[in-house]
Amino acid sequence: MSTTRPPCAMSRHVAGHALHALEPVDELAVLAHLERCAECAGALRRHREVLGVLGGAAPDIAPPADLRERILRAAGGEPAPRSIREDHEVARPTRPRPSRVRSAGSGRRRLVAGLAAAAVAITVAGLAGQATDLAGQRDSAAAQARDLGRIVTGLDSPGSARATLTDGHGTPVAAVVAGPGSVQVVSVDLPTNDATHDVYVLWGLDAAGDPRAIGTFDVGPTGPEVEGFAAMPWMTGYAISVEPGRTPPRTPSQVVASGRVVL
Repeated sequence: MSTTRPPCAMSRHVAGHALHALEPVDELAVLAHLERCAECAGALRRHREVLGVLGGAAPDIAPPADLRERILRAAGGEPAPRSIREDHEVARPTRPRPSRVRSAGSGRRRLVAGLAAAAVAITVAGLAGQATDLAGQRDSAAAQARDLGRIVTGLDSPGSARATLTDGHGTPVAAVVAGPGSVQVVSVDLPTNDATHDVYVLWGLDAAGDPRAIGTFDVGPTGPEVEGFAAMPWMTGYAISVEPGRTPPRTPSQVVASGRVVL
């Protein structure tokens, strides 16, 4: 009698990973899992193939042939063609006006139309720049999550818990791996501190949510760094603060990253 093996429990997160729709903590967990699960790695490839097909399935729709001329005409203040005006206007008598007044009015209209077109162009350029910046931030966050995933996978051991620590913008900047014998913090994108004036402090949050200082560390200008501390009782979350001096205060003053524990 044959039995069907149930799908991997992590497979439900693979589609969200392919769509870049996961929270940083879940993203880190999926990245670490993909390195050791062929089933989920294959599912991710299939999801990406489907997304690639969907991206190219939408037909290219050409704009109207006279769109460019209409935009240029509006920006230059030129009157619309007679065939269009006849469909929307009723002829009515007009009084002749001095040529000087007509010229000034036409100049003002052209100036206003030109300014409006320039404002539209600036707005479109600004939106395009914002979209590029957002895409760059997303790619940077994904790269940092991958770096954390590789390092955390190397530190992980049976019975350990981990937490991804993100800054105020949701970007992963550090991670904590808490095992039976030690607590290790991995810094990936924390700013370099001045060891003569301040220090980073790792805090653990107990079941009541009260912070407990675990240890201090510095961040240098080179790559990811790993610091180890003595094991602590069970914590529900971790945080990092930067403090003046070289000793931790009783409570954190300037928290720069925090995250909840994931088993």
